[in-house]
Formats: sequence, structure tokens, C-alpha cells
Amino acid sequence: MVNLVKTFGSLAKLFSPSLEAAKDLAQKKGSYEQLKAMMIKNGAKADELEWSGADDFFEGKKVTKDEIVEYLSQNDPRLYTERRVATEGLTGASDQMSAEDAVAKAMEDTTMVEQAKLDFLDDMKSEPDNNAEFIASLEKNNRLDAFLENEVREGLEDQFNMDQPAFLALHRIEAPSGFGEGDTQYSSYFPAGAERYMENLYQYTDPTEKIPFNQFASSRHFGDDDIGTIFHTRTGDFPVDSASETGGGFGSLARYVGEIQSDPQQALRGEKPRGYKETALVSEMSKLTDKVFNSNKKLLENNRKMFANNLSEEELGRLGREAAIFQINKIIKDPTKQNDTFKDMASAFKIKDELPLDTSSFTEDELEFLHYQLYNFDEFKGINLLASDDKRKADELLSARMQAAWTREPLGLKAVKEYMASKPVDWLNEGFRRYYGNLNADNMLLEMDIADTQSKINKIKIDHFEGGESYKSPGAPFLSSQNKWVDQALNRSIMDAVNDPNIDYLAFPDDIGAIGKVGGTDNPKEGAVNFYQRDVQNRLKKLLSKFDKNAQIEQIDLSPPSIQGETTDMFRTKGFKITPEFREQVIKKGIPTYALPPVIGYGALNSMGENENGDQM
Repeated sequence: MVNLVKTFGSLAKLFSPSLEAAKDLAQKKGSYEQLKAMMIKNGAKADELEWSGADDFFEGKKVTKDEIVEYLSQNDPRLYTERRVATEGLTGASDQMSAEDAVAKAMEDTTMVEQAKLDFLDDMKSEPDNNAEFIASLEKNNRLDAFLENEVREGLEDQFNMDQPAFLALHRIEAPSGFGEGDTQYSSYFPAGAERYMENLYQYTDPTEKIPFNQFASSRHFGDDDIGTIFHTRTGDFPVDSASETGGGFGSLARYVGEIQSDPQQALRGEKPRGYKETALVSEMSKLTDKVFNSNKKLLENNRKMFANNLSEEELGRLGREAAIFQINKIIKDPTKQNDTFKDMASAFKIKDELPLDTSSFTEDELEFLHYQLYNFDEFKGINLLASDDKRKADELLSARMQAAWTREPLGLKAVKEYMASKPVDWLNEGFRRYYGNLNADNMLLEMDIADTQSKINKIKIDHFEGGESYKSPGAPFLSSQNKWVDQALNRSIMDAVNDPNIDYLAFPDDIGAIGKVGGTDNPKEGAVNFYQRDVQNRLKKLLSKFDKNAQIEQIDLSPPSIQGETTDMFRTKGFKITPEFREQVIKKGIPTYALPPVIGYGALNSMGENENGDQM
């Protein structure tokens, strides 16, 4: 095996074109917008500057070259690769052998089979009264041998089903070399016969850690790893058919990129996703909304405990009833607040004046009217606050429980607090009223904080999302066009193949059947076929010309090995041969994180602080 580091001095690495452009700035300081324009002219990428957070951080500021270099060095927005790797075997292989296959394999031992036939026949002849006539009939019709062979087969099947490992060992049958899927999920949707099957997830997280990862676009195929996954590839290695090898030779191996897909980009359906700044604002609104929710939850719990822990059930019932009557009296006093139902009921029960707070003095009509209002009043809907005064409730325990029900209802608590603020509730004990006043002051501060937080949310909406922009789909790097994420998928695939000394070719889908296989269909849609046969090939051609003008895309026929004795079909791909010259150019120029490769490599690449996988250390 070739030692690439010894041969070429290093492996292919990722580099930041924007960081290199910043280092090459001739102007030492100026406005960020001015220096950014110079950087882009010198090779920096607008996407990288945006998703590194640099645009947001430096917006409208005077900056120095060194400040930009330092920022980009510390906030590299390159995609992280999450690899799911099959542990062993070939795609399509099974680690299970059927009884039919195992028995057929065992019966290839004809000596064993013939002896088993004789043994079975001897057993039959040992009971002549039962079997002599049957044996004679079989011999007369020339069916004895077939009968005995079938009996042997059935006996072997019983042995296999009883103890499979013992059966395989007894008959010296090699256990099938199965496919170990490891943490991969979709090997069944990949051409059979691939070695080193991998699912490669390319994920983005905010390098500044300002925005939580769940605010970005995500995939929908990989469970917990979906969040932040911008695109994924699925790859496997296949032998190249000798007839399609360029330059002669045998035993070449191709890395086949069988699937390139971006779930987030497909989900956009032509819509524009959020940019970095919009995502940061939505994230801030989300944090503020969570704060409001938690503060309201705390406020509700404070109020509930304040009442429920300090008043008896009888006192809670009375306080709730009086608050309900207070709310109803407000409607009685103000005809503009009365709907038709309220008016009709007031008329029916002859309600003209405000109701007394003491329900013991109610007339039957007033009691009935109050009962109906409590079940129609939003603040107390579904909560019977009449308790023991409601003669229709025979269950005293239920009535007692329902006296405190309003303490668990936000609107009920609000109504009671409004009632207590409107007048002194003299029958409450002095200790509780003092405690209520102190805690209510604390709650008022919490309510003011809630109102202030809600104002911040509203300001962000008015200032930035007045046109409904906040309802854009979640964004991430490379989603503004198909070419951007496809280029990145191709770049990463090239780097992986170049850094693997076993790989001689890099191949992409061209065969209709293979294109359909990754989508679980025998009849792939025209869009999928065009994507692989046209779009991917066009981008690949453009990429290759940047690395090596002599690199040629060609048809590469892949010849999967037989799987457990079963031959597999050869299939057609398109790709290119990874020559020593091509490897050298990729290693020399490096792989850009946010752009096409440069025509001339950056000289400082080999001194960058990266490990052999191209990840920044």
C-alpha cells in the first residue's frame, strides 16, 4: 500500500478561502464592508463570511486585518462529517443461511446421503409387518430411491432447525459471511456487493455557539443526527471491471458515491431559507419566548401556592365565588359587555341589579343564574365554584375539591387577584393579607419582566419580520442553490478518495437501476435521473478542471463480487481515474470549505493547524 504522506508530503486538507483572503489583505484597516469587498475580490466567499458570523459580528464597524484574521481563525464554519460505517461484509449479504440452502450444501456429500438412505431403509425393513408391502410398491414403481432421498432431506432439515451451528459444524459448511451494518441504516437501498459501506452526514453548527443547533435546517432520515445535517452521501467500494480500466491493469477499486442528497434543500421547494442573521434573530426570539413561558409558569405556581397553601378549602371556595360574582356584576353594570345569551338569561331569571357577594342571601333565580354563568364564563368555565351552596352537588368531597379548582386555572387566578385589588376582602385573616401583599409585590416585578421580555419579542418582529419573514424555512450554509451543496459533496468525496491509497477511481451514478436502488424503486423519477446523469456530472467536470485539466470523466463499469455464491450484476457509472498526478494536485491545492478549488494552491496550506482528516485542530 502506498504511503501517501511519505509520497506526497501530506494528505489532502480542507482550507478556508476567506481566511486565506483575509491574510492576503493589503489594506490593514477600514470599515468591515470595505475590507470584505476586497476579500471577496481575492477569493473569499460571501457564504462563509455570513455563516461564520463575521458579517453579523463586524456589521457597521471599523476593523483591522488582524481582527478579521483572528475572528475567522477562531470561528470556522466548515461542515463537520458524521460517519456511519458498516463493520464488515458486503452490502446485500446475509448472515443467515436458509434451511433449504444448508441442506442442499450438506447433500453435496453423496457418500453421506447414500449411507443415510441405507440406514433409513434398514430401519423400515426392521418392521416388515408395517413396511414390507409399502417398500415393494415403491420398488415396483421405481420410486424407492426418490422416497429415501426425500426422507433424508427432511431429516436434515429437522436437524438444521433444531441446532443450526451444530448442523453447519457437523457437515463442515462454512457459515455465511454476513453484512455487519454497524450504525448505518440504509444499506438495503444500495447496490449489492459494496465493501466499506458508509453513510456520511455533513453537519453545520454555529462556530460562535450563539445559535443553538436546533435552529438550523435538518435532514429527516437519521434520527438524532438529523439536526444540522445539510446534506449526506452514501458510499461503498467496488471492483472495477477490467475491460473498462484505463491504462490496463487489473484489480482496481472504485469508490462509488451512490447517493448525494440534501433533505433541507428539497424541503424548501424553491423558497428562500433564513440567512445567518435571520436565524440569529429567530433564535433570540425563541429564547425570549421560552423566558416568557417559564416566567408565566413560575408566576402561576407562585399564585397557586399563595392561595392553596394558606387558605382553607372553605375560604378558597368563598374567595372564588366572590371573585366570580364580581366579574359577573361588571357585566351586569355595563350593557356593552353583555352578549345576547347573557341578556336572555338575565331577563329569564329577572336579574336587574348587581348580585350580592354572599350567596346565602341569593334567591332561587339568582342562584340558578349564577350557576349558568359560571359554566359560560371563560375565567371559570367548567369549574363549579358554588360548592356547598350548590344544592345540586350531593358529593361533599367533590364539592370541597372543586372549591380550590380556580387556583389551578391562570384565568381564575387572574380574576381573583383583580377582585382582591378592587376592594379590601376584610374576612381574610390579617396574616394572609400581609403575606399576599409582599408576594404580590414580588409577582408584580415578575410580571413587569414578562411584559418587558414580550416587548423585546414584538420589537424584533416589527423591526425585522414585519413582512412575515420569520416564517421562512430554517436555513444553513449552501442551501441557497443546488450547485453549492453538490459542489461540497463532490469536494468532500474527492478528498476522501484521494486520501485513501486503496482507491483508484471515484465513480458516480449513471445506471438507471442503480439510481433507482438508492430510492427504493425500479423506476426512478426523471428528476432523479437528470440530477445524477446531468447535474452531478456537470459540476464534477467543472471541479476536475480546477484540480487537473487532464482529468477526464469516463464510463466506469463496476463488477460487484458474488455474494454467498450468488453472482451480482455489473453496473455502469461515470467518474474518473485518480492518477498520481491528480492526487498530487489535490494535496497541493487543498479542498476549499466554501468554494471551488483554486487554480493555484495556497502556499500556506501545509502549515495550517489541521489533522490528516482536514479537520482543524
